[in-house]
Amino acid sequence: MTKQKLNFIILISFYMMLLMGTVYSYSIFRVEIKDIYQVNTLQSGLPYMLSLSFYALFMMITGRILNDKNLRQIIFLGSMMIVLGFFISYLTYDFIVFVLAYGILIGSGVGMVYGIPVYIMQKYFPKRSGFYTGLILLGFGLSPLITAPLASYFLSSYQLHTTFLILSLIFLCTQVPLSLFYKIDEKDINDKTNETKDKFIDKKFMIIYALFVITTTIGLMMIGLSYQVGVSYYGFNRQLVAISISLFALCNGFARPIFGFLIDKYHIIKPSILSLSLMMIAAVIGIINQGTNIYLFVFSYGLFWFNLGAWLAIMPAIVKQIFEIENYARVYGTLFTAYGLGAVLSTFISGSILDILGHTTYIYVTILVLLSGAYLLVYRMKRSYKDV
Repeated sequence: MTKQKLNFIILISFYMMLLMGTVYSYSIFRVEIKDIYQVNTLQSGLPYMLSLSFYALFMMITGRILNDKNLRQIIFLGSMMIVLGFFISYLTYDFIVFVLAYGILIGSGVGMVYGIPVYIMQKYFPKRSGFYTGLILLGFGLSPLITAPLASYFLSSYQLHTTFLILSLIFLCTQVPLSLFYKIDEKDINDKTNETKDKFIDKKFMIIYALFVITTTIGLMMIGLSYQVGVSYYGFNRQLVAISISLFALCNGFARPIFGFLIDKYHIIKPSILSLSLMMIAAVIGIINQGTNIYLFVFSYGLFWFNLGAWLAIMPAIVKQIFEIENYARVYGTLFTAYGLGAVLSTFISGSILDILGHTTYIYVTILVLLSGAYLLVYRMKRSYKDV
């Protein structure tokens, strides 16, 4: 593959990640969804929960069947599933159909597409794969910087269902054609495969898995609630909150290279403790502030978004260091199901608390309880692995 083609693949991969990161902007739609479909907080979170769950599931499935010859077919099919998911969301006024379309079709499509650009970066940049992978994944984290205010504009101008139609057309007219460029040249194909067995699922894996479940539960919960809490519970201006979500996206995106640097310098334990401590500070600010000051709201929720990005950088480093590079693909693919489980737990925890107790204080207290468990897991990891 020529240098020009590689640069083009990097560019379109970043663009695709930017588009698919719309999943992080779901909170923009949530208020409208509650009003149109007449559902409560827990129910309104189901499409978001399913979308992230199937994203994680299909990322694992795709990783197991992915090879040099089927990249184009998988990414094309995944892109079409996203288009269909948004189009059905535009057509339907039945909440169950909407949940299935937005949650299963869009989530599965994102999961199928997500792994392809990463695979390309691993294939062609073995020495600097971390940098180039981080570069394209930065688009996913930064997506709400663009998609949140854009979705907010579409909602105010065309309402919810037409917004889904516009998103469907954007994916159809841009991502689907670009998917046809994903093909590895036959001369570049290297059939050296590394078959490993699932013996890595042991006590040390479960410690890491539980830690990832906790951190993603907290991060995804606060990402999903950002707009709703800011507008419905704290009464801040809608446009101001939408702009704030763009700032949160910057935090989420740039946390990945920042924590990548910290891991290179300080290994795993210190950055992990730093991230957990930052989330604790954010929860304490939330309890104290209760929406009285928008700057403290922005600061605390920015920390939550920042630290979800941090753990998406920390976890690959933990896998590489503990399980070695030879087992990285299978171990991380399995570990990433914790992200899907975190999506499920985050939706049920936040929805149940707000529907039953009706106050955000209980959300922050729950986060502090979860963080105490995470600290214990990091301590266990430190005792088990002296070199991390």
